[in-house]
Amino acid sequence: LLDDQGVTRANQVRASPAKMARSKTALACPPKLEDYPPYSVATTAIFAFLMFSGWIASWLAQVVFTFTVGWFLSKPRLELWNGYLFRSLAAWPPSYLTPGIRTRKTATSWQPSREMIDGRKSVLVVANHRSFMDPFTLGAALLPLETKYVAKADLFDIPFGGWSMRRAGDLPVRFDKNKNQGWGTVKGSVSKLLLQATEHFTHGNSIIIFPEGTRMGYDLAKAQEAADHPSKLAPFKLPFFDLAKKLNVPVVCVAARGTDDVWPVGSNAMRPAEITIDVAEPLDPAAFADGQAIADAARDKIGQMYLALCRAE
Repeated sequence: LLDDQGVTRANQVRASPAKMARSKTALACPPKLEDYPPYSVATTAIFAFLMFSGWIASWLAQVVFTFTVGWFLSKPRLELWNGYLFRSLAAWPPSYLTPGIRTRKTATSWQPSREMIDGRKSVLVVANHRSFMDPFTLGAALLPLETKYVAKADLFDIPFGGWSMRRAGDLPVRFDKNKNQGWGTVKGSVSKLLLQATEHFTHGNSIIIFPEGTRMGYDLAKAQEAADHPSKLAPFKLPFFDLAKKLNVPVVCVAARGTDDVWPVGSNAMRPAEITIDVAEPLDPAAFADGQAIADAARDKIGQMYLALCRAE
C-alpha cells in the first residue's frame, strides 16, 4: 500500500513524460514535430467532421439570414451577425466538442463590454500564433466577442468555409511567392486590407490578428528571432498597430497555449491535448507614442502571458 505521498509521487511519474513533451515543444523555437505525442485517428476524424459540417451549416445559416433579416441591416451589421454564425457553428464545435481536446479560458481573463459584444465599440485583438488550430480556438473562446480575421486570400475560395469567411467580413490578404520583405504581400494588398479594417473599426466591428505573420516553426529565420527575444515571439508587424494608434482602438493581448499540441506545424493530424487561453486588459493606444511602441508592449505582454501559462502546467 502507498501512503498519500507515495500516490502523489506515482502520479507524477506517470504524468511526467507528457508534461516533459509539452514543456519541450512549448518553449522550443522552433518546435520539432517528432517531439509531440502521437496523433489520434479518432480525434482527427471527429475534428474534421465537426469542421466540415460546421462550414456547411454556417454558410447555409448565413444565406438564410442574409436574405431574410439581412435585408434590413447595414453591411457592417450583417457582417457582424454572419460572423457570429460562422464562429458559433464552425469554430466552437471543433474546439469544445472534439473528444480529447479540452479548451479553457483562465478565470482572470478580461471580459468584453456590452458595447463591444454588440458591435458598437471595436477592439484590436492580437495573439501569438503556433498552429492552424489558433483561429478555431480563439474564434470560439473569445465569444461572445465576434472578431474578424485576416487570412490568406486563397482560403476564401474554399467551398463553404471560405464562402462563410467572406460573408462574415473577414479580411483577405494576398501574399507573394517569396514573402521575403515586409508583409511579403502582393503590391497594394496591404493598403486595401487596411482600408477594409478601417471600415470595420469605424462601424464598431472588432478584428483579430496574428502579428508574428506566420506560425512558430514555419519560418526558421523568424523562429530564431523569437528564440533571441525574451518574449519568445517573432517580431510583430506594424500596420495594424499604426492603425490602432490612428483610430484610438484599444489593443487586447491574448496568449494561447497548447494549440500546437493539438495541431503542430508539419502535420495534418490532431492530438488529444489541453488548450488554455488568457486574455489581458486592453492597452490604451493613447498611452503610447506610436504604433511601434504599442507593438513592442503587446509583444512583451503576450510573451509574459504565454510563459506564465507554460510555468503553470
